[in-house]
Amino acid sequence: MLPYSTPNHDFAFEQSVIGMAMISLDGTILKVNSALCDLLGYSPQELTAGAPQDVNSLRELLNRVIQNARTAHGHQPSVPPIEYAYRHPSDRELYLHARCSVEHDPERGPKGYLVQFEDRTLLRQLMRQLEQKEQKLNEKENSFLQLLEELPLSVLITKKGIVHYVNSAALRLVNAMHPRDVLGISTDVIVDASYHHALKKRRATYAESGEIGSVDYLIRCLDGQEKMVTGFTLIIQYEGEKAAIGIFKDITEQRMEEDRVMQSEKLTTAGQLAAGIAHEIRNPLTSINGFVKLLRSAERSNELYFEIIESELKRIELIVNELLVLSKPQGAHVSGPIDVSAILDQIITLMKVQAALKNIEIIPHYPLVPIYVQGEVNQLKQVFINLLKNAMEAMNHGGSITVDIVHSGPEVQIIVQDEGVGMTQEQIQSLGQPFFTTKDTGTGLGLMITKNIIHNHGGTMNVESTPDHGTTFTIHLPAL
Repeated sequence: MLPYSTPNHDFAFEQSVIGMAMISLDGTILKVNSALCDLLGYSPQELTAGAPQDVNSLRELLNRVIQNARTAHGHQPSVPPIEYAYRHPSDRELYLHARCSVEHDPERGPKGYLVQFEDRTLLRQLMRQLEQKEQKLNEKENSFLQLLEELPLSVLITKKGIVHYVNSAALRLVNAMHPRDVLGISTDVIVDASYHHALKKRRATYAESGEIGSVDYLIRCLDGQEKMVTGFTLIIQYEGEKAAIGIFKDITEQRMEEDRVMQSEKLTTAGQLAAGIAHEIRNPLTSINGFVKLLRSAERSNELYFEIIESELKRIELIVNELLVLSKPQGAHVSGPIDVSAILDQIITLMKVQAALKNIEIIPHYPLVPIYVQGEVNQLKQVFINLLKNAMEAMNHGGSITVDIVHSGPEVQIIVQDEGVGMTQEQIQSLGQPFFTTKDTGTGLGLMITKNIIHNHGGTMNVESTPDHGTTFTIHLPAL
């Protein structure tokens, strides 16, 4: 037993799972426990008799520990720990953590050092692996951000609706001079207030199903300019946290061009309907003219004449109003609840004379109750006019066109079926492409615009056709 040790002290020393050594003030190793022998790879006799002279790693370790203890003891109350790479006799490299404390005798003062050795090899390896992975992640993130910078599309990365990254294209999109102009602001500031409901809907959809999908937004640039963008969003890990990356494209010019094409198609449709409408207006005008002459020659007024004149005038007014719808700009109208059967009645009234001139009958089949969808009245009228006009142009020998409305669960189906020349499967697959048409004088833009309007209303359109047996167009719209 050492002069300054106790039985309890010796027992704790020997049984400790941490390698421990008692060292005198002059640097002599007085005692080691079995855990230290196992750790360093030497017996107690080899360690206490002095480190083997041929093992530089062990001798250097002990010298560093003792020198560190001596230096610290003379200048400060506690001894700082050291980290040391130790070469084990089995040629393994260990990373040791050595802590030294000064042992005091109440009467004689400092009497030696207690050194504890802890094997941190596994921890060091894990830390090194972690650093390597972190470095690789940083390299990947830097490469990822470099790729985003080179993209011609606008990219924004947001966390909880706050912008954390913008690429150069996104800065140009919102007319910003520097990233600091955009970083830290909410997407609610960039997206126009009229589309905030779309933002909330997307967030709610993601919360429920984990899906976001594509979207169109009207944005307000930093200088107040308005732009229309389309894009999609993905969920990624950015700077160690979940984030949303949105990739957007400016479609302002594209939308303006689509509006111009749509307006041109409307005017073309109006011109094609003008002849039939002229016949429809001429008939009530002839009746009104005749009854006015009768009234002039009659000795007393006839109430029936006035009722007929009023009825015919209302008929003219309805036809003229429906014709004017085709030339009104879309921006003047607001989306709202629409009774599908009501607007189909108006369209059929507008087109029935032109159909009669071709010996075609338009037969509506409607439910007794109104069926509502959410949409823009004039755009949906244009859809139905295009479908009925195409059906009539496909029927060179007369026949009938049936128009059905079916309310099935969450959707409304509008079915337009003709008895025309029909189409092949190849022609059906090409429908809706610009400038593809089955008619001699068509442009193909009518059906392209029709499909675009239906898509913007959240709907779809199916086509079934058999050559020489007619065609059926089925429009699916969300029920309100």
